This record gives sequence, structure tokens and C-alpha cells, in this order.
Amino acid sequence: MAVTLNQQIAVEPSGPGQYQSVLNPTRMGTLASYVYGGNTLAVAVNAAYQTIESPYHLYSITGHFIRAATTERRFICAVETTRSTRTFQTRFIRVSQKADDGSIQLCLIASADFHIEEPRSMVTYSTRPKTSMPFTLQDNQPPSNPVKELGLYKHIEPFLEKHTIAAASENQLATKGGSSTAPEKFSAERFRIRGPLNNEADQVSALAFYMDKGLAYIPANHSGYQLTDASACASLDFSLRLFTHEIDLRKWHLTEATTSVAGNARAFSEGRVWDGNGRLLASMTQQTLLRPKAGFISRL
Repeated sequence: MAVTLNQQIAVEPSGPGQYQSVLNPTRMGTLASYVYGGNTLAVAVNAAYQTIESPYHLYSITGHFIRAATTERRFICAVETTRSTRTFQTRFIRVSQKADDGSIQLCLIASADFHIEEPRSMVTYSTRPKTSMPFTLQDNQPPSNPVKELGLYKHIEPFLEKHTIAAASENQLATKGGSSTAPEKFSAERFRIRGPLNNEADQVSALAFYMDKGLAYIPANHSGYQLTDASACASLDFSLRLFTHEIDLRKWHLTEATTSVAGNARAFSEGRVWDGNGRLLASMTQQTLLRPKAGFISRL
């Protein structure tokens, strides 16, 4: 039987404050042999949720990818309580795997913050996407032009449906005075998760899984370069912020991705997700490593 996303990112207890992924993690596609970072992050989120009870909801998780994981072994998660108050809960998470020699190798570290549902807000607003509204499809209507990227996303496409709206890489690269126009561009797509998401932990973990997708590649893509021009491309750190816990990713959502700055073989990018009503649900920022191959000559 096909594995659903909630099964792929599920965890089970293995001891006090200890959890392990139910399944081995998956790759993103055929361009890399290592584990998809969103899978690692989603397992960390799910493990943290196992230590939390109502009325707390995740609003922030920040951390670093320490090393690429292997698809040969399940994840080991250690969750430590670092704050526990009437309104906030904080958890520190270490995600590791066993090495061939039996030692434990750290893959990800993160700090996750949970907050109660406050009874009142002083202000309430949401920035709008650049994509024209309304953008959603009917739940039972398939996209008219689905885009298959079997090389890059082959192993995660079974978990979600996506429909490209704006592809910055298709725009002609324009330069003025030797500066890049990459920060002026954005990519956008509709997406929804396939299969069941049974609770808030499933929903938020699935969102973390999705929001890691492609952010490391945005700086090259929006600059008009191919991924094959890079000798190394990987996420270094991340910050996922949620602005509501009322999420249903089985419905169509919109994501837009941009890059702001690049240099010293690093780049900074952001992805945002809106629901069908145009409400901003979450933001993911990442600083990524982007090294060119030997002999690479920049056009900028």
C-alpha cells in the first residue's frame, strides 16, 4: 500500500522524552541521495507535539540542519522541556540517526515554542499575496496544467498535489549595472496534501514538511541558473513561524517564495503560505549554502 504523509512523518515513543520515526525518511528526488530536509523537520515538529497538551499550539520553530540524513535508518528524537508556563511551552529537540559504527550522529537541532489561544487581540490583519485572488480550485477539481518535476521532487510528489502559478525561472533574467533582479521575482504554486491528517500535530508537521520544499534552490533558480551549476546546495538554518493553528492542508493553499540577499556562498530566502481566503498562515525563512562548481562564471 502507498504510504501517506501522516505515516511518513509519524513518530512513536521509545522512552522518557525519546521518540523515533515510524518509517525511514525519504529523499526529495533523483538529484540527491540524502534525506529531504522537510522530512527531518516534520519529524522534529511531530515529536515536540507529543509532549504538549491542549491548549498550547506551535507558533515558532527555529534551528539548524547539522548534517544530511540517510534513508537507511529511522530518526531518533530527544525532546527536552526548557519552559513551561500558563501561556507558553518551549521544547528543545535533537534529531539524530545511528551511524554504521553504532554511534549517534546529530542531524538537526531546534527550539519549538507553543502558545495558548489568547482571548483577545489588540490588532488583527494579514498581508496579501502577490498572486491574484481568488486562487483556489474546487476541492474536487484537478489542476488544468499540473507540472511534474519527477527529477527534483519525485519522492515527495505522492504526498501532495501542486499546481505552478508563477515560475520565476521562466522570466528572462535582466540586469542593470551588474546587479541581480532575483530579489524582485517570486515563484508561486497551489498545493494540498494527499491523504488523512488526523489532528493538529499531523497538520502542522505536514506544513513543515511542505515548506522546506525548494527554498534552498530559489536563489539559483531566480537568478536564471540551473541546479547543475552548483557544487553544493543545502539549507543551513530555518525559522518556521505559524500565525494560526486553524489549518486544513487537505484544501488548496497558496505558497509564494522569494530571495532577499546572497553572498559568500550563502543566500537568504522566504516562503509564505496563504489559505483560500487570502489569510497568511505561515512563513518559512532559510539561509542556505550555494557553492558554484569549479569554472563557473557568473553573468552578474
